[in-house]
Amino acid sequence: MEDTRSAFEGTADGMEGGERALQAMANAYTRLISTHPYTLLTRMRGYATAAAAEARGDDLIGEVARAGWMRIWETAHLPLGADADRTARFLARGMPGNTLTAIGLPASAGK
Repeated sequence: MEDTRSAFEGTADGMEGGERALQAMANAYTRLISTHPYTLLTRMRGYATAAAAEARGDDLIGEVARAGWMRIWETAHLPLGADADRTARFLARGMPGNTLTAIGLPASAGK
């Protein structure tokens, strides 16, 4: 999760709230995932591990995963104008691409 957070950090400096900030962070994430795909796969494996552990009553991994996700959220939130809806849409827009990448399809699949 730290790799993802770091990809966003500073990418949109001076572009607060605008479409340029959103595009700069999206481009940084695309570069990260295309050059280091294990980052995405490790993060997704962590989410699955957290869910499995919590099903057994162990919430420690989930707590770590949630804290990591919140650091990603906070890093993206301010450059996107501290607008919760815009931040949620930005992060949600990346989820289908994450899934396609994880299963080996190009992000353009289905367009």
